[in-house]
Amino acid sequence: MQSHGTTRADERRVRSLQTSNLQNDGPSHAGPNTPRSYAPRDPEACLLTCLLRDHLDDFIARCDDENHRPLPRFVQRQLRAITTCGDLGHGFVRLECNRCRGPRVVPFSCKVRLCPSCAGRRMNEQAAHLLDRVLPHVPYRQWVLTLPGELARVVAFDADLATAIFGVFADEVGRWQRERADKGGFAAAETGCLLEIQRFADGARLYPHAHALVPDGVFVAGADGQPVRFIRQDPPSDEDVAHVVSRVEHRLTRVLGRWRARVSMDSDDDDILPACADVPPTELVRLLGHNQGHERRPAPKKPLCARSPGGLELHAEVTIVAHDRKGLERLCRYLSRPPIPQDRLERRADGKYVLSLKRTWKGGVKAVVFEPLDLIARLAALVPAPYLALRRFHGVFAPHHHLRARIVPTPSADSAVPAIPLAPERPGRMRWADLLMRVWAIDALKCPHCGGRMRPIAAIHAPDAITAILAAVQSDKWSVRATGPPDPDRQLVLDAA
Repeated sequence: MQSHGTTRADERRVRSLQTSNLQNDGPSHAGPNTPRSYAPRDPEACLLTCLLRDHLDDFIARCDDENHRPLPRFVQRQLRAITTCGDLGHGFVRLECNRCRGPRVVPFSCKVRLCPSCAGRRMNEQAAHLLDRVLPHVPYRQWVLTLPGELARVVAFDADLATAIFGVFADEVGRWQRERADKGGFAAAETGCLLEIQRFADGARLYPHAHALVPDGVFVAGADGQPVRFIRQDPPSDEDVAHVVSRVEHRLTRVLGRWRARVSMDSDDDDILPACADVPPTELVRLLGHNQGHERRPAPKKPLCARSPGGLELHAEVTIVAHDRKGLERLCRYLSRPPIPQDRLERRADGKYVLSLKRTWKGGVKAVVFEPLDLIARLAALVPAPYLALRRFHGVFAPHHHLRARIVPTPSADSAVPAIPLAPERPGRMRWADLLMRVWAIDALKCPHCGGRMRPIAAIHAPDAITAILAAVQSDKWSVRATGPPDPDRQLVLDAA
C-alpha cells in the first residue's frame, strides 16, 4: 500500500512519536527491571467520552431551544473533540517493527484540558518540564488563595480580573519575603513564584483559586560573576499568613473598584456559561447511617491558615524539602491535574452519573449524582477560554528575568540512554514514548510480536486508508489484545441514604 502525502502538521505528529532514548535496534530482554509493554487504551472505557458522544448534541439543542443563547463555539469545539479522542476511525499514526514488520497504530488525541487522558498527559509532561528545566534544588512551600463565592464566580468568566487578582497575590507573597530579607541584611534579594490557576473544585464545581509554588527563601546574586546564592528563610507563622492575606485584601479593594467601573459601562448578560455552572446535582449520596440534620462539630483551626474579613482564605502549610524531587514532581502534577478524574465517575443502571468526592462534604455527602445533560452543563462551564494561561511565572522564574538562566537546573544528556528521559529544553510536548517510559515505565516502541523496535511510518487521515490499514492490523495474523493499564480497585456504594 502506498503511503499518503503528509502535511507539516502530520510530520510534527510523526516526529513526536520518535525518541532518542529508545531508538536502539536490539530487542528488549526480559528481566526484573524491564519496562512493561505498551497496550493502547480503549476509548469506550472512558465514561466521559461516552457521555459526550451520546448526549452532547441533545445538550447543544436544549441550549438553543430553552435559553435562546447558543453555547459558545470554543466550548462546543472542545467538548466535541473529546468524543473523537483515541478513536482510530478519526486517524492515527502507523508504526512498523524493524524486524518482523509487525504493524501498530496509535490514535490521535484531542489535547483538550477536560479530557482525562489528554489532561493526564499534559499534567505529567508539564511536571517533568518544571522539574528538569525550571525549579532549582531548593525547598518549596505551597501557598493557596481561595476567594469568596461571589468573587470566584466573577473571576471564572473575566480573564483580566483573574490576572489582576492572582497577580496581586503572587506580588504580596514575594513582597513579604523581600521585606524579611531586607531585615536580615540582604537588600538585593530576589524571589520567584510558579502560579497555577485551578478553575474547578471537588464535585465538578466551578471555583477558580490559585496555587503558588514559592521557594522557601530568597536568591542573592553574587558579585563579579559569582554564582547565585539561595538564602533559606524561617517558615512563616500564623501571624505572617494573616498579614499577607490582609495586604492582599487591601489591594484588591482598589482592583475591584476599577473593575466595577469598567463592567458598569460594558455589561454582557447573554453568556450561558454562568447558568451552566449553577446546574445543581440530581441527588446527593450520603454516608450510611448519617443523618442530614445531625449537628456537626466545628472543624479545628488549620495551622498556617488565615481568613480575612472579606472572605479571602490563605493556606501555607504544605512544604517540600530540597532533596525531595519526587515529592516536588507529585506536587507539580497535583497543580495541573484534570478536573474530572476518570476513576471517580461511574454510570448507574438508570443512566445517571455518579461522581464520588475526594473528601466528604458537610452532611456526610460522599458523592453527587447528575443527569447526563446536567453533567455536560457542568463540564461546559469548566472549559477555559481560548488562550487563557492557567500557569504563570513570577519573579526569578519569569522568562526574561536576569537571574533565571543562572538558577534553573540544566540536566546533562551526555549518556546514550539516560536513567530518566529528559523533558524538552523549552516548554512543549514531550516525546510520547519518553513520557510513557518516565511516568509508567512502559516501553511504547517495543514490538508486541517479536520484541524488536518499532518506528513511525506515516500519519493516516484518509478514510479509505484508515479502513484498509485497520483491517490489516486487526487480522488474525497481527491481532493483539488492546487493553489499558489496570483500573484501581475502588468501590463506590451507589445506594442513596
